[in-house]
Formats: sequence, C-alpha cells, structure tokens
Amino acid sequence: MLTLRSLSYLVAAADHESVTEAAASLNISQPAISAAIARLEGHYDQQIFVRQKGRGVGLTPFGREVVARMRSLLNQAAELEHYGRGRDTPVGEVSLGCFAELAPHYLPALTKAFEKSFPLVRVRFREAGFDELPRFLNDGSIDLMLDYDIGLPEDIEQVTLTSLAPYVLLPGSHRWAGRKDLNLENLAKEPLILASDSQSRRYLLDLFHRRGLRPEVSRTAESFETLRGLVANGYGISVVHSRPASQVSYDGSPLVSIPLADVEPTHRILLAWSRRFPLSPAAEAYRDFTVNWFRQRT
Repeated sequence: MLTLRSLSYLVAAADHESVTEAAASLNISQPAISAAIARLEGHYDQQIFVRQKGRGVGLTPFGREVVARMRSLLNQAAELEHYGRGRDTPVGEVSLGCFAELAPHYLPALTKAFEKSFPLVRVRFREAGFDELPRFLNDGSIDLMLDYDIGLPEDIEQVTLTSLAPYVLLPGSHRWAGRKDLNLENLAKEPLILASDSQSRRYLLDLFHRRGLRPEVSRTAESFETLRGLVANGYGISVVHSRPASQVSYDGSPLVSIPLADVEPTHRILLAWSRRFPLSPAAEAYRDFTVNWFRQRT
C-alpha cells in the first residue's frame, strides 16, 4: 500500500543519496527508510535504487521517473492540506539545482528572501556542475536550475536573470595589479588556472583559441575558492565571472580583479526548467520571485 509517509521516505533517500542521511534528516530510524524502499520496490516489482557500496544509493532509470512523480504528489498533498486557507498562497517544496560557483553568491540571500515571502514553501537546493544539472532537470530530480548559459538542450526552457562580464583574477603582488584592463593576448603567456569542470574549461580555452592563442594551463581546481587560493598564492592567473565581495582568498592572501577588455558577449545567468515536468505552483512562484529579485539587483 502506498502512503504519503513512505513516499516521503523514498524522496528523502533520493535527495540525500543515502539511507543514513535521509533517516537523520527525517529524525527516524534507518530501518524505517530501508523497509519503505523494500516495500515500494516490491509493490512496483522493479528496482528503484541501486545500492553503491561505500557511496550510498543512486536511482535506477525507473527510480528517477517514479521518484519525480512521488515528489509531485507530495507537493500536491501539501497544497491540498492548506487548500481554502489562502488559495493563492503556494505551499510545498521547491527543488533547485545551482552551478556550484554561483551558489554561495546567490542562493543564501535569494532563498532567505523567497522563504520570507512564501513561508509555506521550503526550498531544497543542491550544487552541481554543468554536465549534471541538465540531467537532474530532465530526470525530475530538481524543479529549477540556476546556471550559466553554456548551451542547454532544446527541451529545457530558460529565462535570463542577469549577465556577468569576465575579469582577470591576479595575485595581489602581480606586476599587472595596477592595470585598468587586460586583454587575452596579455594573458596568453601567463600560467593559467582553470576550473576542472569540462564545459567551463572548454568555454575559457575557446576564448583564446578563437584568437589563435594557446595558453599554458598550469593547474585546474575543483572549486572556485580553491582556484582563488591558487591564484592568490602565485600559481598563475585566471579568467572568471563570479565576483565575491572579498578580495582575499581563504588563507588571507590578497587578490586583484582586472576587467577583461576584449571579450564579448558577457556570460548570461539563467533560470531553467524542463518541459517534461510541469512546474508546481510553488516552483512557479520561485521562478517569478527569482526573476524579480535579480531585476531589482541589476
């Protein structure tokens, strides 16, 4: 028998990719989650999760489809619970995916502002890379995606939120620290530090290659803050778009930001959603709120 409680257990396990973490988030025992998974897999006579030794659980193709439907049903149940108390007030949960570099810059303030305006909606977000986010949208793992515009599949709808101009990130002691601007020819002979994400790396190298330039890539970094730390400590320079308020790395080493003069167009930041899954009222509210929030900050 399907119950909303058992569905919520499976959705939590999918979100956390771990039975143990799902149980902790719901303040229940781990066997309760495992029993719900076994019961529902028996009900459907299909495997929903793949058990990955030492790496938690992952969804099967069938699991991705059915968990997306479970998530939708839970949101509808939350809306029904509050029906009549304010029919125009969205309720439920919104699942947002965000490119990891953008997340610390926007998500905390945006989520706080949204949840203040829509107290019956809970925003759950996950950080990921360029390659993962469109897949999460199309398998229903997330409702919306905040990302750079580096080519999205045609089955994904999108709205532009803002644009960021690229700039050169230098260590504070660099000989160019006092320059008004720089161009790609200036940078081509400098050791270059890039993000390890394949699409981000390809995009930046293409900027050089289109001008016949072949820069030396000295290092790659998994995270934006590690990249900033490598630059600050003299391992090379970088071209980036996100601009934190602080001009120091985590270890306190100084950084300098110089405009990049010869790169057009600027990088667009998008909010996107899949045509495969209609947005819930809560997700629509988050989309509209986000567009207005960015508009007010521009």
